[in-house]
Amino acid sequence: MKALVAHPLLALATAGIGFAIVVVLTLISRGTDRGGTCRAALIPAYVPPHELAALAAGPARPRLVVVNPDSGPGAGEGRAYREAVHTLQAAGIRVLGYVPTSYGGRPLADVLADVRRYLAWYRVDGIFFDETASDAALLPYYRAASRQARGGTGRTVVVNPGVPPAAGYFDVADVVVTFEGAYAGYASAMAATPEWLRQVRPARVAHLVYGATRAEALEAVVGSAAGYVYATSGAMPNPWRSVPAYLDDQEEALAAC
Repeated sequence: MKALVAHPLLALATAGIGFAIVVVLTLISRGTDRGGTCRAALIPAYVPPHELAALAAGPARPRLVVVNPDSGPGAGEGRAYREAVHTLQAAGIRVLGYVPTSYGGRPLADVLADVRRYLAWYRVDGIFFDETASDAALLPYYRAASRQARGGTGRTVVVNPGVPPAAGYFDVADVVVTFEGAYAGYASAMAATPEWLRQVRPARVAHLVYGATRAEALEAVVGSAAGYVYATSGAMPNPWRSVPAYLDDQEEALAAC
């Protein structure tokens, strides 16, 4: 990946958000040099079932949506969540089940049990392993978790260390989240991207940005070299509990190949 380059939009932000958005969309209309690669959103949608299903409305766009009933699949199957997952899949959206791993500290048996519940209850298209470790020593743990998630059927596996991990994590997962953090730290994190990671195909990399205004979200989307990007206005401790009002705008930006 290439580093995030400072964009004129940052200088224009103080002149008014509306004007800044016009500048971003103008740049999008000119196209960007991404080797013909179309990008998409990876949306951690930790929201109630009716809000989850609402993501199926509107223009059809490629998306990965993460469902999270109760910091995992929960104690029992939730009919409303099952129906929401089906609604998303019917719209062509791939749905991933959220499974926490406590950076490799959670018992592997519990992680694998969560995977089985998602597959049995919700028929998800893959698994999103959150709180992923980043060091090579824990690769066997995640290799076993990934094997269970795939099940020999080609399901999608995403791991989220939130920082650049050991290179071996790209052998474990289809997509690796190499940044999860506030917009205020995004540019500096991109500038510090390791050289080897800059060479990884964008489709294998995801960035999750929170605490972003509409203009900042569009700036992040335009400047990012990741194949999956998502920005939200949400803040800690749980920035993913709502979907931003500007989602359609940032997905238009992502769709500019």
